[in-house]
Amino acid sequence: MKIIVFIEQIVSTQVKLQGVDYFDSTRVSEDDLVINPSSKNALEGALKLKDQLGAEVTAVCVRGLKTNKALREAIAMGCTDAIEIADETIYTYDPLLLAKVYVEALGKIGEFDLVFLGVEEQSTGSYAIGAMLSEKLGLPSVLYAEELEVIDSGYKIGHVLEGGRKIVAMPSKGVISCSDSQYFTPRYTSMRGILTAKRAEIPKWTAADLGLSSSVVGEEATSLIEVSFSNIVLEKESYIIKEGEPEEKVENLLAKLKEDEIKLGA
Repeated sequence: MKIIVFIEQIVSTQVKLQGVDYFDSTRVSEDDLVINPSSKNALEGALKLKDQLGAEVTAVCVRGLKTNKALREAIAMGCTDAIEIADETIYTYDPLLLAKVYVEALGKIGEFDLVFLGVEEQSTGSYAIGAMLSEKLGLPSVLYAEELEVIDSGYKIGHVLEGGRKIVAMPSKGVISCSDSQYFTPRYTSMRGILTAKRAEIPKWTAADLGLSSSVVGEEATSLIEVSFSNIVLEKESYIIKEGEPEEKVENLLAKLKEDEIKLGA
């Protein structure tokens, strides 16, 4: 059994940068780069099947400043091997073009049984690539998966709907995008895994290796172009309550917060 997991590398949300700075490589160190949390959910789903069925899991990374780092972390988590696709001619901000790259990567890899992805491509805020990929492959897909169970005919998968949850059965070959659920909570890397990752040889493919030209996956081929990006400045209103005893001030403040529908805590 062979599972392919497409992952994305992003700048950690813990880094204190303004939005536009996330796209400036000179402002970001290697330590600031992490695997997209949604991609880690997908890795966990694949690794659970590896534990259960002895599957071979290959991580593939196209998006990121130092994709090799993300792939070594994926191996440290337990992936069998990894493939880096790095080519500046690939315009990765259009989910449709990215889906084309994924299709060609799968063609070069050869036989596979399942494809796992995270629900969200965080750099673009896109949730569409799982559906696009399954359409191009002509395979069934389950999006927003919350849990997965192996059954005789394939898999039983619970996934999120608006206002509810649905259980579906899927055959043994398809595309699954994994949500942030308890089932897909990612595992930590192990010392043994870290040592394995350090020794791993990770092949690096370009668009040409996939038989793709810039006219197919470059910026000139995209129908979705980012025309601007700017920071959002949030203006916060201050509440100053001067009158009354401390208990009264607290009650008045809570009443004001409730009136403005501001929630405290998680």
